Amino acid sequence: MACLKALIPMSLQQVLPLWKQIIGLYFSVVFRFSEVHRDLPSGQLMEHLDTVEREQLRLPKAFAEDFNRRFGEVTKRILQVCEDEPDFSTILASSFVVRALECLACWACGCWGLLVGPLQFVVAPLSFTGSFIRFLTNVSDCLLHYACSFVVALAFVLTGHNRGPMMTIDTRFVVGFLSIDFLLNCLVYVVTSERFGAQRLLLHAAYGTFNTKTYFFVVLGSLFGYRFDLRVVILTGLLTLAVKSYGLHKTILKGCGWPCFPVCFYVEHRIGHLPVVYQHAHKMHHYLHDTTAFDAHIYGSGMNEEFFWIWAEVLPCLLCPSLFFPYFLNFDTLYMSLTNKPAHTRTCEGSCWSMAEDNFHADHHTLHRANYGSALGVLLDFYFGTQGSQTKGAGGLAYQRSEEGDQIVLQVQRAQGPLSVPQNQPPKMEEDLHVIRDAKLVVTEEQLAAHHSDETGVWIALKGGVYDVSAFHRIHPGGSQIILDHAGTDATDVFTQVGHSQKAKAMAAKRLIGRLKGRRSERL
Repeated sequence: MACLKALIPMSLQQVLPLWKQIIGLYFSVVFRFSEVHRDLPSGQLMEHLDTVEREQLRLPKAFAEDFNRRFGEVTKRILQVCEDEPDFSTILASSFVVRALECLACWACGCWGLLVGPLQFVVAPLSFTGSFIRFLTNVSDCLLHYACSFVVALAFVLTGHNRGPMMTIDTRFVVGFLSIDFLLNCLVYVVTSERFGAQRLLLHAAYGTFNTKTYFFVVLGSLFGYRFDLRVVILTGLLTLAVKSYGLHKTILKGCGWPCFPVCFYVEHRIGHLPVVYQHAHKMHHYLHDTTAFDAHIYGSGMNEEFFWIWAEVLPCLLCPSLFFPYFLNFDTLYMSLTNKPAHTRTCEGSCWSMAEDNFHADHHTLHRANYGSALGVLLDFYFGTQGSQTKGAGGLAYQRSEEGDQIVLQVQRAQGPLSVPQNQPPKMEEDLHVIRDAKLVVTEEQLAAHHSDETGVWIALKGGVYDVSAFHRIHPGGSQIILDHAGTDATDVFTQVGHSQKAKAMAAKRLIGRLKGRRSERL
């Protein structure tokens, strides 16, 4: 029974209200960004900022406060329902088994193998909300693809043209596609990335490939033998690019009241980092703490956030085989996938690949709870106050944030040179990691606050215990900066919401030096 409980972590009575509350949170805020600025939902504000040398934005504080309050309420509710922090190691292993079974089933039984996929909602129930909301972020691009494919294919039918050269999803296609993708990952690493040690690089290549490329094994296995017209692929891609280039896509979205990608992505991404939701889905994308091109999915998500995207790739092709081809083969989608590789790569000094956007998103992978926005929506992080402590901006724009009464003031200006400092500091293994542990030591809040830097020593409080991480923060797998950002404070909420393995908790326990005055030290 204990083993079964570990594999099925939540009951249906717990899951359904949380699904409703989390999805309700998304829809309660994502359509309200006009309260911040009338041109924010359409993305015109970000486009305007790209053209200026200097700009001052005065934005209302009320929406930011309400937005953050709602997230706080949902966070509190999740932690009340899920009293015990989920064991991510069990979730990860179980989810990997489900994905492996789905791959095998799709290659053995075709599209019927997709019926294995919903098992992920058994081993990681809140991944349903993560995958559904992740789908909503790019659903407009998906619908545009199928609309363009329908128009092009229908035009060929109505004009009586015979089918052109056909492409079949067969073994050669699968091997060729995945080989090209792997070579591109290697190219991005060679051209762009900071240098990794061999073991660290191989770990990213192995884990990242399983986490992000089994998506294609499932889709291509489900569609194995599927044939599509290469002329339709080419013309659909060109039509999609034309619709976007002339702004028609944005006009349609604005007319429908649907927010632009940067707005949808920021809201979805913050929800993905809610406690438990994070461990059930998005943490798979963050598991190795830093990031490389091998970890970059076509949509930038983790394995348990792909369920609805897989079905969106397969079902239209099965229902209307003469009209559609998979969304991931659209030129626009392939380009998005290509740019996502350097965007998930911390650049080395002097890199010439500008799509990395000043390490803005790579810093997110180090800090976890900062830089939630895309590089196109940096101002959202500065508006909500979720930018990294050393993040200055991205894409050539620097931001400064201040508050004046009921307004948030953002100073935006064109900048020269890098806008963020790499957050990963090289491990100093020669440091003496020994700390004197006296469980009877009682630390006041003033004493804790006094230990906030390398000069004073770095202490943090977790669940009533006080931990000396003065040397450890330099070799912290999640990077030094996130610890320094919370040095001298009670970091219990951050520690809990990020989610840590039993191994990580054991590493922290070794550095316990006492307890916070007035608090009982609890086991991590």
